[in-house]
Amino acid sequence: MNTRASEFAKFHPTVQFIYFSSVIFFAMFIREPVFLGISLIFSVIYVIYLGQEKSLKSLFLFIVPMFVLIAVINPLFNHGGVTILFYLPDGNPFTMESLIYGFVSGGLFSGTMLWCICLRYIMTSDRIIYLFGRIAPKLSLLVSMILRFIPKLSSHFREVRNARKNIGRDITQGNLRERTANGARIVSAVIQWAMENSVDTADSLESRGYGLARRTSFSLFKFEKRDFWILMIISACDICILSGYFLGELEFDYFPMISEMKWNFLLISVYAILCVMPLILDISEDRKWKYTESKI
Repeated sequence: MNTRASEFAKFHPTVQFIYFSSVIFFAMFIREPVFLGISLIFSVIYVIYLGQEKSLKSLFLFIVPMFVLIAVINPLFNHGGVTILFYLPDGNPFTMESLIYGFVSGGLFSGTMLWCICLRYIMTSDRIIYLFGRIAPKLSLLVSMILRFIPKLSSHFREVRNARKNIGRDITQGNLRERTANGARIVSAVIQWAMENSVDTADSLESRGYGLARRTSFSLFKFEKRDFWILMIISACDICILSGYFLGELEFDYFPMISEMKWNFLLISVYAILCVMPLILDISEDRKWKYTESKI
């Protein structure tokens, strides 16, 4: 998979963690349509910019059907709303408000998943261990190992499958019985590799004294001046958005009828700045690099 070097990935892990905690939190809980659209648009753009098109395509095979499924299922069970489109066979109304709310729920789910893709690319396992290694060493190790193990498991599965395909024993070759047996052998080989790998990892950690008291750790992360200013901008955006949320500026009702949007352009601008911030940092650094190359 082709990936692009991200300038935001070079910032301090604390800045990255606070940023993604903010955008994922807002993506999950703010149901105002304009904010929802901003979250979806910039999360898609950032995933594509980072060079994660393959992950985006794979995820869309899950996101789009789930989006449609949530949007369609919600009116079947939620019959609130005053705008009745038609009646279901059981006599319950199918309302426009419940249908729109289903699309909103699907949008919240999609935006959250897309921001998590960006988080997975920026927040590597060493950064997670750096942030939570002293507070919760076992939990941080578990999370970092999961993030690292899933792509390794997928890669090893493809390697085993390609090797067996070359000898005519893939899951797509032979009759049904042979395909089942071939698939079972591939899964068995991958599981055996995973278990051996976990034992090796556990022995390696034990030999290095991971989790022992007074154990020191080494890291190359240094909190610089630019980290401080970006963190201040993120904090200011968070305070502004949360203030608007608690003051009721972001309230939007879907039941019993859809309320009018308040169009608070200050909050909309602040949220757009928050969502586009890493993209601006990456693009500005790319332009600086290209300008430097042109002068050489």
